[in-house]
Amino acid sequence: MQQHSGAFDFSDTAAVVRENERRRAELFGPYNPVTGEGSPVERERLFWDDESFILIPRRMASLPRVRQILDAGSVARWAAAHRYPAAQLERALLRLRIEYDFEFWAATCARIQDKLTKTVVPFVLRRPQRKLLRVLLDALYADRPIRIILLKARQWGGSTLVQLFMAWIQLFHRTAWHSAIVADVEDQSRNIKAMYSRMAENHPREILPVRFRSFEGSTKNKRIEGRDCVIYIGSMQQPDSIRSADVMMAHLSEVGLWKETRGKKPEDLIQSIAGTVPNEPGSMIVLESTAKGVGNYFHREWLKAVAGESGYVSVFISWYEIEMYCIPFRDDSERDAFIRSLTDREKYYFVLGATLEGIRWYREKKRLESYDDWRMGCEFPTTPDEAFQSTGRRAHAPEYVLRMRQYARPPVYVGEMYADARSGKGAIDRSLEFREQPGGGLWLWALPDRETPIRRRYVVSVDIGGRSDGADWSVISVIDRYFLLEGGVEECIGTWRGHLDQDLVIWKAVQIARYFNSALLVVESNSLDVKGDEGDHSLTILDEIKDFYPHLYCRTDPQKIREGAPARYGFHTNAATKTDLVNQMNKRFRECGHIERDARALDEADCYEVKPDGSYGAVDGEHDDIYMSRAIGLKASQLLDPPAYITEKGRPRRSGPVLTEASV
Repeated sequence: MQQHSGAFDFSDTAAVVRENERRRAELFGPYNPVTGEGSPVERERLFWDDESFILIPRRMASLPRVRQILDAGSVARWAAAHRYPAAQLERALLRLRIEYDFEFWAATCARIQDKLTKTVVPFVLRRPQRKLLRVLLDALYADRPIRIILLKARQWGGSTLVQLFMAWIQLFHRTAWHSAIVADVEDQSRNIKAMYSRMAENHPREILPVRFRSFEGSTKNKRIEGRDCVIYIGSMQQPDSIRSADVMMAHLSEVGLWKETRGKKPEDLIQSIAGTVPNEPGSMIVLESTAKGVGNYFHREWLKAVAGESGYVSVFISWYEIEMYCIPFRDDSERDAFIRSLTDREKYYFVLGATLEGIRWYREKKRLESYDDWRMGCEFPTTPDEAFQSTGRRAHAPEYVLRMRQYARPPVYVGEMYADARSGKGAIDRSLEFREQPGGGLWLWALPDRETPIRRRYVVSVDIGGRSDGADWSVISVIDRYFLLEGGVEECIGTWRGHLDQDLVIWKAVQIARYFNSALLVVESNSLDVKGDEGDHSLTILDEIKDFYPHLYCRTDPQKIREGAPARYGFHTNAATKTDLVNQMNKRFRECGHIERDARALDEADCYEVKPDGSYGAVDGEHDDIYMSRAIGLKASQLLDPPAYITEKGRPRRSGPVLTEASV
């Protein structure tokens, strides 16, 4: 952290205090939605008389009649000049303001349940909600479609704002502007809809009575009387109820938690809903979620939004932007002593934008809860990267995996292996070839080297999944050991991932191993050792394959084989061997002990965690198939004799360059 904090001179206490006061005013200055003070929206003064005034949105101020009143100097002056009752004009302006000033409407007409007291209170926006509101209004007033991806940190009311903003549009700005609320399960969608219902029950009738009626006999889908707006309820688990809905606004909640099941993928449902929302001004799609690991749909969409590669605007709220996360100092001496005690990590948070009072709260929270840095990052993330990387009880330190990402690249070749047969001798004869094709399951970062004859150069490893769409992936990894020849490290240069019958997965691996110069083939045998739901698969498949392809990893001690024990092919994973694999991978990540080209493998490493019972596995809803295939292959590479040049006439071939961290 030192390089970050070095940009600010923390030895200059007075300068730190001045900066702290400036950002305190910026983050937590006065806010009054009735007067308009502290609003994120550009505003102008509207005087009632010669002294009192309110701040109205500039968009409202641009209306011709309102502009006349502003030019007159005050409401009282305009009313007097036009012989118009001042009180009546004031009421008309306040009613108009409700349509043009969301914050004013929320504070005077909308009611929500307070999270702490559980009482029904006016909806006065918190600072993080005002930050999100600015993004919503910028798009609305620019006549652009509203597309937001919202990364939530704890409960600061992001869902509440999104839902009531949709309500404001439906009540005052659009008719027949249908909306949808979709969560992982329907009960979650109903809880969000309850915010709308509570607002409707308490909305001032003199402004606009808000009444719901069942839509076409549905008990969950409601129509707003007089507005012809339907509110649909749906869920990831029951997607059919929402697929055909004709909506202009969609609130998709906790997308990162949506679980893929057989025949149902989160991205498919989201794209189906998004496809029904026209790309029109005032249309709205909000994807919101807490972080749930990396590499999933929500994380990928977040990265695209941040990179400007999608139509979505990314919004994240850090813990230090939330008003309640502050502990004031008793006096200046206590504050100055705190500045002197700042750690490098705390200085980094200050540089990012946190206040001293916020950092004090953070330190105290960490102490009281006995949280480590990981747990604090998980519960109270400071940055989006920290939010995603701190998901789960990680098996590998995020900084280790992040350092490995410098080597990841898009695949150079994408395609499949083809031969005259899918199994048996015809699968690996002269007809075997790799063909490039879009959407192929085999990603390669290098083709096999036919020019440099080397023994034990390639290792191909297999983690076997299932054949159904909802099953674990089957993954085949290709590892190049060339650079071990002169002190370098292994390079992961190939990944095949797909769903096939288990015997066909193994034959696919045999094809890839044959293609890569008859590589050592290491098959994770657990799923072959037992009878499973998808049929009886025993080690007979490996026994069959060895007659066609002898380069198989055997876990039986060679001495025991010589003594007559049967050869047991494949790598068997149990609690002890899995712990050994994880420890090996941790050391490799820490020391950049191999080169990983496939970013998906690192995404899985970021989601690999220690379970409460001490076992290892992926975060719920994520996969670890590439990770395990890599771990098995790299472990086999450790156990294998080093690669060696095949000599010509007794003389070793000239060696090539060394692949090290510095040379990649």
